[in-house]
Amino acid sequence: MTCTAPSCPRRTPRPDRRALLPALALLALLLAPTAQALKSDRQQPLRVNAQRFVAAQDQHITKLFGDVTLQQGSLHGAASRGTVYTDAKNKVTRVVLEGSPAQLSQQLNGGGEMRSTAATIDYSPATETAILIGAAHVDQPGRGSYSGAKLVYNTGTGAMQGEGGGGQVHLIFQPHDKTATPTPAKPATVAPPAVQPARTHSGGQH
Repeated sequence: MTCTAPSCPRRTPRPDRRALLPALALLALLLAPTAQALKSDRQQPLRVNAQRFVAAQDQHITKLFGDVTLQQGSLHGAASRGTVYTDAKNKVTRVVLEGSPAQLSQQLNGGGEMRSTAATIDYSPATETAILIGAAHVDQPGRGSYSGAKLVYNTGTGAMQGEGGGGQVHLIFQPHDKTATPTPAKPATVAPPAVQPARTHSGGQH
């Protein structure tokens, strides 16, 4: 029987679980333990190479074309084209890698290598932040892999953030290694004592 009187308690509508999935996935990504990046990378010079470049010095912008690479310590980037932004003192503020797709990798303190790809990777040396946009994907050994429309990776700490861009972010966590069950030792086999053959006495009795 349904109660319709004003004094009847009102039922609170239950939230749609499907609507909560993107938020829960993002929360899990933020709370997951980070895979620490090499702290020594931030102390290394930033090197950028390409087959061809066009510089607009008045705008502090340099366009790069063909086999574009970025390196800062163990941090490596690669793309078909890129753009370098500098400040008034000619200090690099941003490096944007685009196309084919753009790639970024980095050695981690605990061993292994972070690998990532996206249509565009926007790297800021000052904030140690790489923003991956467009079919972004990151693999971190011992932690898992992440995919989304936009992923933000901190090259100093290894911390991650992700957005689905109207869809969902996808997280795959690697299982812990199972402890190997020791094989029980076989009981030692004790050899039976050797049977000595009976001695045969020859001749008469003394």
